[in-house]
This record gives sequence, structure tokens and C-alpha cells, in this order.
Amino acid sequence: MLKVEVDQGAGFCFGVDQVIRTAESQLSKGKTVVGLGEMVHNANEMSRLHELGFRTIKHRELDQQKSSLVLFRAHGEPPSSYQLAADNNIEIIDGTCPIVLKLQQKIRRAYASMDHEKEQLVIFGKREHPETIGLLGQVNGDAIVVSSPEESHLVDADKSVHLFSQTTMDIDLFRELEQKLQSRLSDHPTSAFRSQCTICGQMKKRKPGLKRFAKAHDVVVFVSGKNSSNGKLLYEYCLSLNVRTHWISDLSELEEQWFKDAGSIGVSGATSTSRTQLEAVSIQIKNLDLP
Repeated sequence: MLKVEVDQGAGFCFGVDQVIRTAESQLSKGKTVVGLGEMVHNANEMSRLHELGFRTIKHRELDQQKSSLVLFRAHGEPPSSYQLAADNNIEIIDGTCPIVLKLQQKIRRAYASMDHEKEQLVIFGKREHPETIGLLGQVNGDAIVVSSPEESHLVDADKSVHLFSQTTMDIDLFRELEQKLQSRLSDHPTSAFRSQCTICGQMKKRKPGLKRFAKAHDVVVFVSGKNSSNGKLLYEYCLSLNVRTHWISDLSELEEQWFKDAGSIGVSGATSTSRTQLEAVSIQIKNLDLP
């Protein structure tokens, strides 16, 4: 008999779950709620919120929202967003993930205590990711963003390093970057190296959990938005463990041929994929006309 299992380690991360629930709560009270930027990199979830009356605005539209509640997403915002809202008497709801807030505070403290002639702040993250943009805003952009271990050459080896990470980055790549930077600085006795692994605990657990899950099934269906960097990373990792892994963002993308001769099918997803969406995919697979 065909077995279909949903990965218990998958589903919204705490920060995303919190901000989605906040939006739903305010909308249920009849409030006009707009989100500053996409709340989650998941087109299905955003469509569901929009059907409830939620709207998404771009940063250039923030100063025009005087009759709405503006929800700041879990990724966090730079201080300039808070200042613009205050200057225009705009009511905001801060949905920044508590883990991201703590990271912003750590970066501000480290930057304030640095000797900027001899030390530099380095952030391991995606340059265009909203969380990294928010982190850079804490220090007026005065930090080096490194998106992969291969970019370690961007760091000035003649200066000491304070290394932090965007919370959703890959832990293995972070450790590799640490090693490369330590190696570069080892030839410069006056350059010290300090590192704080600020990757979210839930992210650290995802790869070990996904490794067990992917190997336990004949076929894996990975569900996430195609614009989710976390989704792309986890899908590629899953594919490296199980070649019969398929990436979808919508039920309509399922193909019966994927499940030929499969006795066990696993359904997993990114931290931007809801449990509801994963369960819907599981039900759809069970309803396919499979032998």
C-alpha cells in the first residue's frame, strides 16, 4: 500500500508563523492591513492573505499609508523604515522575528565597540535579501556582505573581523567561511578573528532532519516558492540525497509519472511553506490514480 508522509520538521518557522497570525488577527477585526514587502516567499500563501483583504506595498509607498496599519515582516527592517513611519504618523505593527531583532542588536553593539581603522564587520548573507538589508541598516551600510565561502577574498585581511550571519543561511557554508577567513587572517598577526554563528536554531536542525527524511522515502516532493532562497537551498540538499526529489510550488505541478514504482513518498518544504500547504500536497498525491 502506498505510504505518503509529511515531514514533521517542515512548515513555517516561528517568525513567519507569528507574522502571518498577526496579519490574520488584524484582518479578522476589520482593520485595513498592508504589508511592507512580501511577508513570505510563497505565492500561494500571499494569494490566500490577499483574498482575506491583505495588501502588499513597496518601500517607496510607505509614506502614503496613513489610514492603514503597516505590518513589518519577520525579516526585519532598517532604522530608516521606522523613522519614515514616525515622520508620517503611520501606525506600524512590528512583526520582526525575535531572533532577527536580537541579531540586529548584536550587530549594533559590535559596531559601536569597534575600532573602525583596524576592524571590520562581515555579514554572511544574501545581498538583496530583506533581512540582510535590515542588518546593514543597523550600521549605515558599513559592513562587508559575503554570500559564499568563495567570496572570502572580499574581506580585508589586514583588519580584524567580526563575523555574523543572516539567520537563514546554511550552517555548513558558514563553517566553511569561518575556516577560509581564519586561514586568510593567520598570515596577518595583527588581525584577530571573532565569529558569532547567528543562524536560527530551526535552520540548523533542518538539514539533519531532512537528511533522515529524504533517505526514508522512494520519492520526495519538496514544496516551496521558487523565489525562496531557503527553499532552493533545502531542495538542492534534498536532491543530493535522493535523486527522485521534485520541487513544486503549487498542486498543479504534481505529475503522476514521478511516483511510478514508489512505495513510500515524502512531502517536505521550506520554512516559508505552511503545514496546510504540505498537507494539501499529501492529500493530492493520495488521490492520484496510482497503481
